[in-house]
Amino acid sequence: MRKRLIAALIGAGAGALALCAYYALLYAGIRIRPELLIGGAAALVFAGAVAVFSLVAMDRPAFRKVRPAILLNEEPAKEFIYPFKPDGAIQIAAKPEQSVGEMLVRYGDAFKAAPDKLTKDIVLTVRAGKTDFPHQSLLQLFAILGQYNLEHVILLDEKGDFVGYIPGKRAKKEFTGEKALANIDKYIVTVLKKPAESAVLRDLGGATRDDTIEQNDTSMNAQAKLWANDKVQGLIVHQHLKPVGFISRMDVLRINAGML
Repeated sequence: MRKRLIAALIGAGAGALALCAYYALLYAGIRIRPELLIGGAAALVFAGAVAVFSLVAMDRPAFRKVRPAILLNEEPAKEFIYPFKPDGAIQIAAKPEQSVGEMLVRYGDAFKAAPDKLTKDIVLTVRAGKTDFPHQSLLQLFAILGQYNLEHVILLDEKGDFVGYIPGKRAKKEFTGEKALANIDKYIVTVLKKPAESAVLRDLGGATRDDTIEQNDTSMNAQAKLWANDKVQGLIVHQHLKPVGFISRMDVLRINAGML
């Protein structure tokens, strides 16, 4: 605003100066031919217009250049990926033929401690078998793990291929309590038996085998996949077809927003 006021004052001053010069010449008895007077006035008008346009051009805000889309395995994108194998985490594998004691035997001493003493993250991998997963085994398992820092629940088929993902905090909520048995049947047992029905995992903020992206792909491609389906709340990041982490919808948008 201040620049515009200064420009207006300069223009008014220049016009007044030119008018004073004209009357001074008349007072001195010097006559100016009409065509020269008109030409000079036109030149002044043109110069003023150029000055105004130059000021407008210089006063325009400068826009930063848009950077190329970054890879998900590069900074800062990889900082937003929640790894499935964080340092120091307790990795528990559960199969239908195992008892809960067998599932936890490797870390038996750790789960004897009070919940506030075990601060490590827990990653649970539930793998399908030749028989359906016993509901009571999962019910008992989540009753124990629900007291600790359950970070991820990963579902695999019998061959070890990825089927679906459930955030640990949501698993603790849905798989303990009054509706735990029904939810275990809906979101784990049935999904392992019928992976084509894994879309229900999105209701828990989870992901299906279709909600995946390679870690050497770009953040813009990740955003395109999320925009293609409003129900997808995040993507599973793969490395050579193996799930290595999860990135949420919000974090993908944050990464791309920071690139502008």
